[in-house]
Amino acid sequence: MACHCHDSHCSINQHKTIEEKKELIQNILRLSIGAILLAVGFTLAHFDNSYGDISWSYFSDAKFYSSLGFIAFILYAIAYLFLLVDLIKNCITETREGSVINEYTLMSIATIGAFAINEYPEAILVVLFNIIGEMLEDYATKKSSASIKNLVNDMPLYAHYIDQDNKIVEKSPEELEIDDIIEIKPGEKVPVDCQLISGHTSLDLSSINGESLPKDIYENDLIYSGAINLTSSIKAKVIKKYKDSTLTKIMRLVEDEESKKARSEKFITRFAKYYTPIVVLIAALVFLIGYGVNGFVWEGELGGQTWLYRSLSLLLISCPCALVISVPIAFFSSIGRASKLGILVKGSLAIENLRKSETFAFDKTGTLTKGTFALKNDVDPKYLQIAASLESKSTHPISKAIISANKEALLEVSNFLNRPGYGIQGNIDGITYYIGNKKLMSMNNINDIKEENTPFLTLYLSSDKDGYLASFIVADEIKTSAKEALKALKSEGVKQTILLSGDDAKIADAVGSELSIDIIRGNLLPEDKLNEIKRLNASKQLSYVGDGINDSPSLLASDVGIAMGALGSDAAIEAADVVIMNDDLMKLAEAKRFSKRTMFTVYTGVIFALVIKILFMILVSIGALGDFSMIAGVLSDTGVMAICILYAMCLLFYKPKYIKTQNKY
Repeated sequence: MACHCHDSHCSINQHKTIEEKKELIQNILRLSIGAILLAVGFTLAHFDNSYGDISWSYFSDAKFYSSLGFIAFILYAIAYLFLLVDLIKNCITETREGSVINEYTLMSIATIGAFAINEYPEAILVVLFNIIGEMLEDYATKKSSASIKNLVNDMPLYAHYIDQDNKIVEKSPEELEIDDIIEIKPGEKVPVDCQLISGHTSLDLSSINGESLPKDIYENDLIYSGAINLTSSIKAKVIKKYKDSTLTKIMRLVEDEESKKARSEKFITRFAKYYTPIVVLIAALVFLIGYGVNGFVWEGELGGQTWLYRSLSLLLISCPCALVISVPIAFFSSIGRASKLGILVKGSLAIENLRKSETFAFDKTGTLTKGTFALKNDVDPKYLQIAASLESKSTHPISKAIISANKEALLEVSNFLNRPGYGIQGNIDGITYYIGNKKLMSMNNINDIKEENTPFLTLYLSSDKDGYLASFIVADEIKTSAKEALKALKSEGVKQTILLSGDDAKIADAVGSELSIDIIRGNLLPEDKLNEIKRLNASKQLSYVGDGINDSPSLLASDVGIAMGALGSDAAIEAADVVIMNDDLMKLAEAKRFSKRTMFTVYTGVIFALVIKILFMILVSIGALGDFSMIAGVLSDTGVMAICILYAMCLLFYKPKYIKTQNKY
């Protein structure tokens, strides 16, 4: 929306931006300080031949305290404690919110274990990699969101208030009072619900209720806020304050759904719920069983000290470096690659949920259809030429469909007359022609018209000489890629498609049937759509595709809201999780396929890391690696991490199946 939105909403967004910048600065500082201390400590430790590999036993040696090794230890400890504070704070926050075992718990336990067996760089690296991973994913998400903001229509919502001196004063909609008189010019949004008192025009209501055909309005007719005035300037009387108007009610629905939409757990959080207790339990059991089998003797080759070392080595091996960095990199690569394909994704959760979606629900107007009108039936070129010549004198949006279909030169029209609500008439070569609805025909005693069996708008052409001549069926044009896109979605695992439209039920049925959509619902108000989405969402994973203001609550209520960006309203784009930038419906199938590929990469990377870790954990537990346990632990973590990172970055080279890569947008 333009910044004539609620002041509170704007201030919330500003506050959110400030908080995000503050968090970014804090993360950069933490990363920089931690990395510098680690680098200096690591360098000093490896310059000290006597105390380079720092061990707890060195603390009983007085010489250790004057060595480079001790300085290195101090730097390691400062870096670790500095990073651990924020890690523990996050862990406590997640615990208070109900997630007792989370990724921060996992990292805290793993790093403490690493520190306990003198693997200080490893302990610090786990936290540093986590910060890098979060920053990469945040960067990808924010970059996508910035691109989305560039799409926002921002059609200004303001009012031309007519004061007592008949002067026009620009006002914010919130300032208008009931009975104020306003002027609404062509191309402008209606700011508040009002009643027409002067003039005649057509309104585009598609973003409010999904109605594809423009609505002609006359004196005393009601006008809803958010509608777009199409043809001529009008004067209207305010009948509802801004806070009670139709557009505000829809935006309130959006805010309600935004506050209700639970933040799904990130993949790594869900993973940590199972992984953390398992590795801690295994480490504890290895220590207790080994210690117990050997009679609870602490000293000796297989005493408690050895088994404690082994159990701590298990915690080191279980360090989630490979996971906390490779998983965010996979999503970072995925979001970045998708944006180059013209698919903007707001974060990893959208990718996860899109992969799981087996039901896709669609709005009709502007989503499956172009939002522009075309002639659907074949008409004799002679009559099409006459109709186009008459319509060329009209400003009504429907006239463009007939003019576009005509291939002949326009004829000269005289005595042109516009009959609002009925049609138009004019004289061509001495003959008076009429084109309009059945009422216009009846007014001119044309009763032999051939009625068409169609739910779409039908115009009739007749003349005072020959009576009825031809019929013109005009309808919102279905997008050329719609049928192929829906078929492609089915091939990517979508089991059910649903059409939810505010348009006339018969028109919705006709469009849905032509596209072979499984379930079709018409005549739906925004609240009806929202309730239908909630009902469907209760039993299945659902993605909803829409473009109008009226779609915004449904986009938020669904598991994945997908907005058709190039023509979509600002509210729909902001409410969506995914934005298709150029309205190419084939990108829906590409997004679905890409989400599957991304999650496959994430899962296989995690499985690979776990298999290697489990293998080394078994070898350490049975003592097969002896004194090389710690080295094996480091290799099983840093080595696996490098492989997982490279594997995750393969998503940057994803090759699309349904769209051409040379067309970025």
